[in-house]
Amino acid sequence: MIPYWPSDLPQRVLADSFSEGLADGRLRTAMETGHAKSRRRFSSAPKPVAAGFKVSLDEKARLERFWLEEIAGGSLPFLIPDQARDGVVLLTDGGLQLLDDQGRPLINTAWWLVLAGDSPPAFTTRNRGISYTVTFPMMVMP
Repeated sequence: MIPYWPSDLPQRVLADSFSEGLADGRLRTAMETGHAKSRRRFSSAPKPVAAGFKVSLDEKARLERFWLEEIAGGSLPFLIPDQARDGVVLLTDGGLQLLDDQGRPLINTAWWLVLAGDSPPAFTTRNRGISYTVTFPMMVMP
């Protein structure tokens, strides 16, 4: 069973630490002179995402346990809410909110299947060890 990002950790990344790149499945071959030759190697490549979260001391310990035990030191995939699409209100073509039969707005639920990036999470102290910012590089699987 694929583990989920723990519900007792922040579900949204810090806006100033979030970036997502495009998947790059190209293969480059160096040429004797001039630019390298490039061709598609994979039609399905992961998308790199840099994420940062603000965590408390307890959440830091929870993230460490998640890393070590639940995703085996970052070697197993896991599901995390899609940071770009999860929680977005659905709209009609005219820009009005779509509502259910009880008048409540319909909200998108989306998940990313991710692998940890090339480096493990790194913690930076925000408030003398009371809170931290953790950077967590991820690769979003297609």
